[in-house]
Formats: sequence, structure tokens, C-alpha cells
Amino acid sequence: MAKKRLSLSVQFTLILVLVLIFNAVVFFYMLQNVYRQELKSQAQTVVANVEAFGTWVANNGRVWVKDNPESYLGKLAVTDPENANKIIHFYSKNPALAQREFSETVAASTSPAKFRMTSSNVMNPNNAPDTFERRALAAVGGNNLAEYFETVGNNYRYAKPVYHKASCIACHGDPEKAPADVVERYGRNNGFGFKEGDVAGIISVTIPQRNLLGGAVSVFGFIEVVAVFGSVLLILWFVRRQIILPVREITTTAEKISKGESPELVTKGIDSSSANEIDQLTLATNRMATSFSLALKKMAESRKAANQAIKVAKALKAQQQKD
Repeated sequence: MAKKRLSLSVQFTLILVLVLIFNAVVFFYMLQNVYRQELKSQAQTVVANVEAFGTWVANNGRVWVKDNPESYLGKLAVTDPENANKIIHFYSKNPALAQREFSETVAASTSPAKFRMTSSNVMNPNNAPDTFERRALAAVGGNNLAEYFETVGNNYRYAKPVYHKASCIACHGDPEKAPADVVERYGRNNGFGFKEGDVAGIISVTIPQRNLLGGAVSVFGFIEVVAVFGSVLLILWFVRRQIILPVREITTTAEKISKGESPELVTKGIDSSSANEIDQLTLATNRMATSFSLALKKMAESRKAANQAIKVAKALKAQQQKD
């Protein structure tokens, strides 16, 4: 049993809807890739800034801050040059301590991007790695990766390895040769034993990820929706006007021809040299209808002439029989 096929209008509409859905999916994945590249670029910028800050501290040996005894390695009392009876205290911070306090300041700020420094061998237990950071340390240490990133929940996590420089070994090499204030603060058990070029740890960056689907949908306002639907309606109107209706008219004409009728298509305004395939089909169908009409007319004339000849022959035969 032959299957009933859908009309061209319905088929084209379904194809158009499928194409729009396919393009929407492709657009979403393209947008997702662009968004991830943007998140990665933001994370790399954060890392670059942290590294630049750490390098600045390392190049100056340590930084000294005034009257901040909450966290420090060494301290120094200096007489106020403007008041001999007043003592000013300065407290030193090495690069690791300065960067950690910098990360705490950023964490307490409104900046969406947060960072911290961690290692598989940390001096400060507060810098111990979380689950993602342990995976990142294993990846960069075991596979020599230049970077490592994942999506964890609603956050984009990024990690880049930090390598010990010669200036770092004074505090992180042999604990017996480490500065006394470092040993006094952190002890001799953790954070030592490194050599120049070893992986010191990672700079770990966390950036919240937006709901990309919701963000993509929010881009489409009333004007955008009207533009999309207007484009679809314009395409459907064009196909119906230029293809569906002419094909229906040609189909009706062919059906009339099959029944022996003599229909005539409207070809006024159609140039015989037109490059439009529907125009050429209309002209060809009209020529076929004209030829078929002429053939029917000739057949009718031949039938009439034959019938007349038969009558004459019968009349002659009848006359002969009388004679």
C-alpha cells in the first residue's frame, strides 16, 4: 500500500524548523566554546597578575609593612624620625606570605575571580589543596602540563604550575639553611626539600560560571524574536508564492489534460528566456496543453471525417442493393 506523503508546504516547514533547531544547537555550542575561552583568558590574566606581584616581592627580597603584626615573618623596630620618643614597627613578608594575604584580600572583595596558591607540600596548613587542586597538582606534576582546568559545579577552575626559582630556595630548600623566622613560624617539617626548577605548586583560580543557556535566551528581546519569526514567515511566504502555488496550478492543469479537457495556464508576463525553473515548467506545461488540445481537435476532426465516410459508404451500399 502506497504511503500518503505530506504536502510540499508541510515538508518545507518541517525542514525549516529542523534547520533552525540544528542552527540553534550549533550556535549554543559555539557560544559555549567562546565563553569557555573567555573564562580561560580571565583566569590566565589573574595568574599573570599574581605572578607579577610575586616576582616584584621576590626581586625586593621581602616587603615590609608598617604596624601590621597579625601575620609576618620578621619584625623591626625603628625610631620615628619626626618623634624620637615614638617607635615604629615594621613587619616583613616573603613572596608566599604576601601572595596568600593578597588572595585573602581578593576573596573578601566583590571581584568574581578568586585565587589561591597551594602545593602538595605546603608550609602553612591553611594552604592545603582541595579536591580539584589535588587533581591539578597530580596532572601538572605527573604529565608536565602547562595548565589544567575543569568545570566544577557552577565554577570554572583553572590551575597553572609555579616553579621554584633560585630566590625561592633560600626559604624552601634545606630547612637547616632556612631563615630563622621562617622556621620559627612554620617549623622544619613541611614546605622544604625543593630545588631550583621543581614544581612549587599551583596558582588556583575560581571563576563563577553563568547559566549559558539562560544568558543566550536573555539576549533575545522582543525585537530579536520578531526579526526571527519575520524571517521565517518571509521564507515561507516566498516558497508558497514562488513554488507551492505554481506547482499546484500546474498539477491542476495536468489533471485536467488527463481528463481530456483543454485548460490553459496563465503565462502572461513570463519571459520565454526566463532562468526560473518554475517559469520554464509553466511554459512547457502550457505548450503541452496546447499540443494536446490540438491533438484532440485533430482526432475529433478525423473521427468526424471517418464517421462521415462510413455514412457515405453505407448509403452507397444500400443504393447498390436496391439497383
